[in-house]
Amino acid sequence: MDNRTDPIEIIARVSENDGKQRAFEVWLYKAKKEGWPVTVESTAVDQPGDGCGVVDIEGLKYRIRHAKRVRQRVAIVPAGRHLIAAAANLATGDSDGITWTWEFGHAAWAEPMIEEH
Repeated sequence: MDNRTDPIEIIARVSENDGKQRAFEVWLYKAKKEGWPVTVESTAVDQPGDGCGVVDIEGLKYRIRHAKRVRQRVAIVPAGRHLIAAAANLATGDSDGITWTWEFGHAAWAEPMIEEH
């Protein structure tokens, strides 16, 4: 039985600021760490859109994408309050006035490229 995590279940949390090149590299690293023999077919890290490239894993092709995909918790600091001061207060257990919410953050993931026959 194969105990490796399926490539479509591998999620690489990479910020939008880090860019598609970094997202592609982190996803490749995580896939190889799981034991998958990954061959890069093409890259699209300098192209518009959320595509990073195409990889081949044991004869199956996957498109690697980088876009909003994962939940992340975000602190909202009241207007007029300095962000660094709020972070320092949070570190000491004082969360006065800070509220929390969820939003989607960027990640890289693989989508199978399924050909219809």
